[in-house]
Amino acid sequence: MRNSTIIVKKRKLACGCFDYAFSKNMCKAHATVVSTKKRMGKHEEQEDDESVQNLIQDLDAIFSKFIRLKYSNEKGIVNCFTCNKPFRIANIQNGHFIHRTDMATRFMEQNCRPQCEWCNSRHNDDRSIFAEALERDNPDITQWLEQQAREVVKPTRDELKQLIISYRYKVKLLEKKIKK
Repeated sequence: MRNSTIIVKKRKLACGCFDYAFSKNMCKAHATVVSTKKRMGKHEEQEDDESVQNLIQDLDAIFSKFIRLKYSNEKGIVNCFTCNKPFRIANIQNGHFIHRTDMATRFMEQNCRPQCEWCNSRHNDDRSIFAEALERDNPDITQWLEQQAREVVKPTRDELKQLIISYRYKVKLLEKKIKK
């Protein structure tokens, strides 16, 4: 434009600036901001799908299914850990000795057993029945779990993704056992 005879005039643009048109009838500064926001929006949508909270929810579902399958027989029947009544896999829950709020023990297999809905809801008030049953299977496990629960654990996205992959594989193997 230096030796050009064409004179480009500044004009009022769509962004409200009085400048030369850079992109989409906006000045350079506003066009850059708009394109950056657009790129960041796409990135945020991708991160929302993989947020730690969403990954924990996915892992909860897979881990719960794994625990229920692990303790089931070939017909898909599971006995409640505390009352010993038989239930179908779909009608039983994943009970935790140390509550799920403690991330250090939330996904530990030693902390979880299948429980019927009634026992699992009652367990929130009285952990002694669950503790006695755990101690029968593995002495001193309750003390060890309580000690583990005192640790502060904040899993990363990568750790959660790895656990999801691992438990999905284990669930597929256990589902083959039931379908036969």
